[in-house]
Amino acid sequence: MTEDEQLSAGLRELRQNGGEVLLSDLAGGDWDTVYISPEPVSRNFVEKQVGVPVPMEDEFTQRGHVLVFLKDGAVQRATFTTPNLLRDGTYAAPVRLRARGYPALIDVES
Repeated sequence: MTEDEQLSAGLRELRQNGGEVLLSDLAGGDWDTVYISPEPVSRNFVEKQVGVPVPMEDEFTQRGHVLVFLKDGAVQRATFTTPNLLRDGTYAAPVRLRARGYPALIDVES
């Protein structure tokens, strides 16, 4: 699993400047659900939450979040962002990200 550097940069900018945006505008792709988990997390835990196999290492220990994008229950992609800026959970698209500005975390709202 690799970092989505463009998404990480977009999240850092949103947090710094405040505002709101649809996650789909930052992340792109064709998906209807996103699962967000903070580190550290095991593949076993993520797969239990998501309900399907996820292509990732056995343990994710980097500072950041694992994001698994699904379409009709199938994994479209699994990636991570750095640093920890999001709130964990499972969200249906369109999911909105709202930031009050540094140093607050970004709120994730379905």
